[in-house]
Amino acid sequence: MSTAEQIIKQFGAVEDDQRYTRLIGLFTDDAIYYDPFMGAQVGTDAIRAFMEHMEKVVPAAGVRFDEWEVCAGTTTAWARWTMYIKGAGGEVGINGQSIYRLRDDGDGLKVCFVADYLDSNAYAQVTLDRVPDMVAPAKLPKGTREQGSAHALITKFWQMQDTRQYAQLATLFTEDAVFTDQTSGDFIGKPAITEFLNRMDTEMTARGITFSLDDCAGDESIGWSQWTCHLPNGSFPGWTLHKVRDGKFTLDSDYFDVAAAAKLRTK
Repeated sequence: MSTAEQIIKQFGAVEDDQRYTRLIGLFTDDAIYYDPFMGAQVGTDAIRAFMEHMEKVVPAAGVRFDEWEVCAGTTTAWARWTMYIKGAGGEVGINGQSIYRLRDDGDGLKVCFVADYLDSNAYAQVTLDRVPDMVAPAKLPKGTREQGSAHALITKFWQMQDTRQYAQLATLFTEDAVFTDQTSGDFIGKPAITEFLNRMDTEMTARGITFSLDDCAGDESIGWSQWTCHLPNGSFPGWTLHKVRDGKFTLDSDYFDVAAAAKLRTK
């Protein structure tokens, strides 16, 4: 039987020849594959049709996906990758992330949900022909209710964050943890994370910014969350990739729809 890590690594390995239909056997019959441009593909027939379409348009456009990093537990996983597309000045790399849920219906572990995200601002710098929708995946069913201790930790994180006292969240991180923010950078170690969260206490309150959790998943070591950032004049979606050890976060990587956020900030 394949492990979650072995299964998810195949999503990166298929880029060798871009024969995406080879992935069909990795999905449950009722699986959902969410693409930020094509929307939700529900069931293996729809996913197959989507993969067949990808096999035609991706190579033809000279697009490739590379630099895959996979983190998987037992029923939850995520991946980070780079999409390379042709721009006016040559090839441009756009960072992306995927979140996964897996379940075993008796015939081995399979993917029941996957959603792809990408850096909307970087994409917009290359082309404005399409705008990725990164709100919709938080509202989709994930195919399983199985959760572990990482889910409990993520839930606790959001319950504490609801008080808008961000500094207290530092207690949920290991001493060697890494906290990354898409615009603020990397904060390595608990002291640096604590300093950043202390700053959030002041800045978020002053700017009238709040956050709400839309959905989350976690097994014993890996998790992810989908959330919304609320500004006085609107909102935009975000997502976070988590690693957990001994009941605390070792990694918390925040991403969000940068293009949507920029539009709100300029109003």
